[in-house]
Amino acid sequence: MTLGIGQTGTLPPAQAAASRTRFVPTEPAEPVAPPKGADRVELSTPPTPPIPPELHKEIDAAYQRAIDLASQNRELHFSKDEETGRVIVQVRDLEGHVIRTIPNEDALHVAAGAAL
Repeated sequence: MTLGIGQTGTLPPAQAAASRTRFVPTEPAEPVAPPKGADRVELSTPPTPPIPPELHKEIDAAYQRAIDLASQNRELHFSKDEETGRVIVQVRDLEGHVIRTIPNEDALHVAAGAAL
């Protein structure tokens, strides 16, 4: 499992958080023909759970940090080490080159059982 945080666009933080709660199509949907003998078709989608209000502040802070990192030509990449189950964070430049890994490889090897 991996997750990258980098350039997220130019939406203001509050608008970026709000845009995650709904889908807005970029192009009009193609019309759907009703089945033969039907005069209308009803479609429904499951409701999207709202973002809890206490998370909005954290989302805004994460968004601002991503903007700050991008202005420094940096991004974060998160993954899970398969041997130890620990989260690994890589600081990368915007071209994908690894600048720093947290925790470093030696710490991961020791955590996986390697000798000191």
